[in-house]
Amino acid sequence: MTTLGVRRALGRADRRIGAETETAVRHADEGGASERILRVLYLAVGIGGLVYSAVGLGKTLTQLPLLTPWFGWGGWIFTSGCPLILAALALWAPLRVMRWIGSIYGIVFLLLLVLWPTQQISVGLPHLDSPWTNDILTVPAIAVAISWRTRPLWVYVILSAALSGYVRAMSDPAVGARLAALDATYNLLMNCTFAALVVVTRQSAARQDAAAVAARLETSREAEASARVQQRVRIDALVHDHVLSALLIASRPAPASRDALRALAASTLDTLRDESPLGAEPLTDDDFVSRLRSSVTSQSDGIRFVTQLDGAGTVPADIAQALLEAAAEAVRNTLRHAKPRDGAAGVLRTVTVSADPQGVEIGVADDGQGFNSRRIPPERLGVRVSILSRMETIDGGFAAIESSRGVGTAVTIGWRAGAERPAA
Repeated sequence: MTTLGVRRALGRADRRIGAETETAVRHADEGGASERILRVLYLAVGIGGLVYSAVGLGKTLTQLPLLTPWFGWGGWIFTSGCPLILAALALWAPLRVMRWIGSIYGIVFLLLLVLWPTQQISVGLPHLDSPWTNDILTVPAIAVAISWRTRPLWVYVILSAALSGYVRAMSDPAVGARLAALDATYNLLMNCTFAALVVVTRQSAARQDAAAVAARLETSREAEASARVQQRVRIDALVHDHVLSALLIASRPAPASRDALRALAASTLDTLRDESPLGAEPLTDDDFVSRLRSSVTSQSDGIRFVTQLDGAGTVPADIAQALLEAAAEAVRNTLRHAKPRDGAAGVLRTVTVSADPQGVEIGVADDGQGFNSRRIPPERLGVRVSILSRMETIDGGFAAIESSRGVGTAVTIGWRAGAERPAA
């Protein structure tokens, strides 16, 4: 590896660390505490809404004939159907979709409260009962508490409670302002209690996610800093042992012969370019493939292994080591994270390796669910440090990750020589 290549890699690492601090919290791991808690809350409010609808069904059926048909039946179907949809989608639908459903549920419910007095065709309700909408008022309030930010949520809680008192007063002239105010106060206390519980739960989950992200980010930064220190130590050693020695000999009053200095300078440049931290002999293509196959099968016997060798070349020891480690990490990632697509019995994983006189390329692919490869969190050490950063610091190394939801994931790593490799 040349000195220039090392210093470029160190510069890229320095710039990445500044960006990681700003973006880490925005890229929480899939399945984090916040996501799990939100899905459980949506499932709970869905089940609770169905229970409320079932318990109040008798009162609802008594009051529906006293309302215009489109409003009474349409409103009841909507308020009963939204919890059913939330419960059905809670464990698998995107959270953005769940938030939209919860928001629509809450806003349309407010509209029902506003329109109730204009759609009631009777003078009053039997036995001075409260409207059936007041009995289910807490359910859309909880849905809004899960879906909205804190400040708009409290506006909604107060507004919905006030509207419940308004509907109670307008539903029957005999109710009176005092009873309507008591109804509104009771609904306000209920809404505030459940909304506060949801807010506290969400905040606790968010703090847990933030702490986890901060811990992983700190580990990532320490790993990158350690890598930079190791590279700088190696550069300093090379400069001290070779460059300064050559300059010192050249600066002596009685320098060596011109030919000797030229040979020493050439040897120093060769050392800077080709110094291998392992100090081992290059591997032949066959030896390299054998070691890669052993690394893959040691992790799982169910991975398909495909080879394509074109000629007989060699791979420098330090490059071979980096390729083997990056490939092993890619295999670990697919074994750990790849999940079967809907309807599939399992995940098909394939490792392909091709070698020709110009270099080596390794592919690790699966047909799992995939992920958004454009939003890899900076704290994901396996991807960023063990695969991408490792290959970036190799002269001629490259790495790419291609994935999308429902398609699968393909990791490509390799090394291309600057010139044709020598035969084994």
